Amino acid sequence: MPQKKGKATKRKPETTEKARAEKGDSKHEEMAEKKPRSQATEKTNGVQETPKEEDLYSTNQDFGLVLLVFVILLLALGVLFMCFTSKESAKSSAAVSKTADDVIPKEAVQKCAGKTDAPKADMLEEEIEELKKSGKSTKKDKEEGKVPPAKTEPKETPKKPTKTSPKQKKPQPMSEENRLPEEIKEFQPTILDRLKVRNVSVDGRQLRYRELKPTKDVDTNVRVYLFDNFLTARECEGLMSAHSRHVQEASKHDPIICFDSIKTLRNHLKDAGVKVKVSSQDFTEGTKCLNGSFSSQLKQHFHWSYSTSFYPGESKFSATFERRVATATGLKPENGGKFQITSYAQGIGYKSHTDCVVGSRDKRDRFATILVYLQDVPKGGETKFTELGIAVTPTKGMAIVWNNMTPDGSCDPTSLHDASKVRKGHKFIIQRWYYYKSFYSLGKRSPEPTLPARESGQPRVSCDEYEHGSCRWYDEWNYDHIEEYEAQKLNLA
Repeated sequence: MPQKKGKATKRKPETTEKARAEKGDSKHEEMAEKKPRSQATEKTNGVQETPKEEDLYSTNQDFGLVLLVFVILLLALGVLFMCFTSKESAKSSAAVSKTADDVIPKEAVQKCAGKTDAPKADMLEEEIEELKKSGKSTKKDKEEGKVPPAKTEPKETPKKPTKTSPKQKKPQPMSEENRLPEEIKEFQPTILDRLKVRNVSVDGRQLRYRELKPTKDVDTNVRVYLFDNFLTARECEGLMSAHSRHVQEASKHDPIICFDSIKTLRNHLKDAGVKVKVSSQDFTEGTKCLNGSFSSQLKQHFHWSYSTSFYPGESKFSATFERRVATATGLKPENGGKFQITSYAQGIGYKSHTDCVVGSRDKRDRFATILVYLQDVPKGGETKFTELGIAVTPTKGMAIVWNNMTPDGSCDPTSLHDASKVRKGHKFIIQRWYYYKSFYSLGKRSPEPTLPARESGQPRVSCDEYEHGSCRWYDEWNYDHIEEYEAQKLNLA
């Protein structure tokens, strides 16, 4: 057993000392067999000391030393491992740095280098630019009190747009142009800014023109020309027959009546002597049209002309007609719209109006009009240019052509004209508008809108501005009555 540390004793008689020494030597030899040699007692200056407690635990100290060396070796291995992995991480960080360089302009990195907490590479480009402009720290900096000082030197705008990774790219709303198909974006418009009228020969017939001079002293760019026998009697009769047949088929359904405004509806009701209160709430949602039942109730109180349409390529006559017009007037087929056949019953006309929009800056407007009478009208039905003092009596096969706009693409208000009411007989015409600046959908039959809810093949009646228009029946639907279209008309192609 371990013994407590004892004090040095005085030397006693030699016999006692020798006996004790021999006894101690025997004990020491026994312990030496079981314990390390370092724990043996020593003699100092002839004084024998009892074994110390530190000597008894020297084995534990040696074990601890070995353990410490082992730990140091492990740490050394760890340092070597970290050195090895740091090379790999350096490569990764270089790749990240390259990405960051793509995301953040070099100028931004240099300017942010002196800040306590520079913006991270995964911040959006807009946030980085905002940080540069305002000199403010991020929210994290403010919370930690690390607000870098604002710099006063002028900021430089990167010359080239920065690139962003897919994760960093902020979704942007698509512009109207980006949503358009490639064929529309690549469309090249043509300009039509003048008439080139001349005498021509068609199928052995001589088509000679004459200009109708204004009878009023007025400053005008409008020129009105007339061609006799522009269409043959057979052509006129065929067009009237096709029109009448189509109107009869479409009239199986009562038309839905649409208006340009609630004011126009009220004025028409007043003219018809119908006393009923109406508001914009009577229009179906998203449109300026009445519902089917209300339209049917008003049918007996309203009167209108009838218009049917066909488009280039839908008949052989369309190609024949546009070639003849181009040859005689210089009006380009690619600037032409649809062909319209219109009929006026007795008592029906159309109020004074211009075919183009006065004051509009949109060049996609009706530069010129050609109109051909399909039969004689015994009384009434004249086409009158009220500002010019010109009136044309409907004569079968006769064509009149005039420009509505100036050479620079402005609507000329002196092109104002009307269709006088038919006093006796029935009036039929075919007309086509030619536009100053062409556009992709010009002359193409477009898909019809889904609004308002209606039966398949159900026609519409459109009543234009009350003071300068009248009501007209159509066999097709366009977007003029759609509220959203009216609001965005100038932005559409």
